[in-house]
Amino acid sequence: MKEKSSRIGIFIILQIMNVLYSINSVLIKVVSTRWESQGLFKPVTLLLLFAAVAVLGVYAILWQKILTKVDLTVAYMCKGMIIFWGMLWAFLIFGEQITAWNLAGTVIIFAGTYLVTS
Repeated sequence: MKEKSSRIGIFIILQIMNVLYSINSVLIKVVSTRWESQGLFKPVTLLLLFAAVAVLGVYAILWQKILTKVDLTVAYMCKGMIIFWGMLWAFLIFGEQITAWNLAGTVIIFAGTYLVTS
């Protein structure tokens, strides 16, 4: 029982890391939009760019830590969930449309992740 709860805990940590990584994609998109419209050397643009790099730094440290607890194949398979988080942010923040194909692909990713982690 303890092993199963440990696997669930690791899966939750991996998902938190995936959310963190997907937030980086949002930051980069905002930075690129601001860069195009206002230029790179505006304080807010530079701050957002710094935040994006900082998020990647934190993610890299967490990734190395999680690899001491779980096999690389399992951890890497869970990275596929970033597709879901990216799609969610695109819909919620940028108002992008989610198609049936997007949903079908996400279901396949969920199924694959479940098979590998169970």
